Amino acid sequence: MSLLTAYNGVLIRVGLYLLVFWPTVGYYVYSDSEKREFSNPQLRGVILGFLGILGLLIHLSLVQRQD
Repeated sequence: MSLLTAYNGVLIRVGLYLLVFWPTVGYYVYSDSEKREFSNPQLRGVILGFLGILGLLIHLSLVQRQD
């Protein structure tokens, strides 16, 4: 059994998810945090980008709460 195909390709799925959503969400959170002058926009972008869609929802709820 190959490592990449183990457990129906879970490693590939997680890798593709991180490859697509981490940079996309991370950049959006970073640029929006910088525009709204939040503290540590780079750290917010990395952490919430790693969470992907959940990170985006967290960011949007924090922004909505602040407004």
